[in-house]
Amino acid sequence: MSIIIEPISFYESNYAWIMIDEKSKNAIVVDPGDAKPVLKYLEEKQLSLQAILITHFHDDHIGGIAELKSKYSCKIYAPLKEINKIPNIDQTVKDGDIISLEAMGQAEIIETPGHTLGSICYYLPNLKVIFTGDTMFSMGCGRLFEGTPQQMYNSFGKLKNLPEDTLVYCAHEYTADNGRFAISVIPESIALKNRVEQVKKLRSQYLPTLPISLLDEKRTNPFLLAKNVDEFTAFRKAKDHFA
Repeated sequence: MSIIIEPISFYESNYAWIMIDEKSKNAIVVDPGDAKPVLKYLEEKQLSLQAILITHFHDDHIGGIAELKSKYSCKIYAPLKEINKIPNIDQTVKDGDIISLEAMGQAEIIETPGHTLGSICYYLPNLKVIFTGDTMFSMGCGRLFEGTPQQMYNSFGKLKNLPEDTLVYCAHEYTADNGRFAISVIPESIALKNRVEQVKKLRSQYLPTLPISLLDEKRTNPFLLAKNVDEFTAFRKAKDHFA
């Protein structure tokens, strides 16, 4: 397949994921919080930006929209429930919507409230990938700025039911810290210990820890392993106070 996906790093821990059709040199970027590194990448690779996918309204995910749209006239997709918080939207999307992304295939919209009330994920079954924004991180989950533990637990339930070979692309490089917390609440997990060691090696070489398969996440992410909403809530509260 001629589609590749690469991270564009910015700020302290953000990733704007870029999907590239190597044949056409068209690209789609997810959550470009800063336009400068994205513009640099596009220019260096001589790519044409066709669309931007937004998962939620926080500034470190939408900050680059205006400048990128001004240069490339790209189409902006964003959650319907956050229409008043995100600039320059061309098409709002809601749970169950399916959008066509040309060579990248179709993307299914999965509403995942919790981090924000309007948070969404983009699932591309043809590529077997999902962009989870700040909903699911490797071995972790997003802070509950607007939603409830029950909402986030339900959102994780949706993601848990996707095919296990789905590759999870999160919006932040939080994996090492999440691993430290995960070990503290599931110390007996061999799979988790192996993942933590893998992450240490990757980060020592300044390499991304992502993407990660959903199967591996189901083995190592305490929030996916939570037996019920009470346990999920306890994990989230513990993570909020974890040093």
